[in-house]
Amino acid sequence: MVESPSPSLALTESVSRREVLTLTGAIGSIPVSGCSDFVVSTDTEGEGDTIEIMVENRTEEPATIGVRIEDDDGDPLISRVYELEPGHLDPAAGIETIPSTVTVFTPEGSSATWKYAPDLDIDCDGEDIGITLRADGSIDSWYAC
Repeated sequence: MVESPSPSLALTESVSRREVLTLTGAIGSIPVSGCSDFVVSTDTEGEGDTIEIMVENRTEEPATIGVRIEDDDGDPLISRVYELEPGHLDPAAGIETIPSTVTVFTPEGSSATWKYAPDLDIDCDGEDIGITLRADGSIDSWYAC
């Protein structure tokens, strides 16, 4: 597991997970190692059923990031190209099915493929998938609830 954004403010039941993630990406909060440092509780219907795909551009330039997520049979669950401004996190996509494989690539040649295998110390129904493009062109994966 790699670095994960972690909100530095106290979370309450009235703040949705999507709002926290958007705020976290916008203000560039303190990254920490591991994903089990926070739990976001929410009563928003349906959010616990969807595995959100959060793509982040931590470069100084606009970035194009392709994401393909497949199920156990190799069928695509999502295939999407993100156009992100520097320092921007996009939490707008989600899937209902537990994925098998995540593939990420850029036109510049960066790419990464990994099995969906979250290992969080907290109880979640389908951990969200985080993807970060770094300034050196590397692609990091992380999970969150």
